[in-house]
Amino acid sequence: MYKILIADDEEDFLKAISIRLKSAGYQDILVRDGKELIDKVTEEKPDLIILDIMMPNMDGFEATKVLKSNPETKDIPIIFLTAGAFDFTEAIDDLASGQDFLLKTVDSDKIIDRIKMFLKD
Repeated sequence: MYKILIADDEEDFLKAISIRLKSAGYQDILVRDGKELIDKVTEEKPDLIILDIMMPNMDGFEATKVLKSNPETKDIPIIFLTAGAFDFTEAIDDLASGQDFLLKTVDSDKIIDRIKMFLKD
């Protein structure tokens, strides 16, 4: 069973995506900020990360830089998922450090489709 780590500070979103991932046969690991993500990723060794960009303590871009600089975590696929409350043009280089980017308004089936694309179910 693939492990998906989801980092998001919105509790309702975490609950909803957790239900959807479990129904699709994935194990979920939920964290609420970038610092918690960094701690959990080495402990849990997820197969893929769904990462909100705007979070407290350490945002998704900062967390991605830490993950990509570590040989043990640099190859974990990252899907950025956000409400889009930032300037995309200024963030284009940071967005390129992930493998995909989706808005939170996307249908949960599309999120599962993207996960399957990266994990080759």
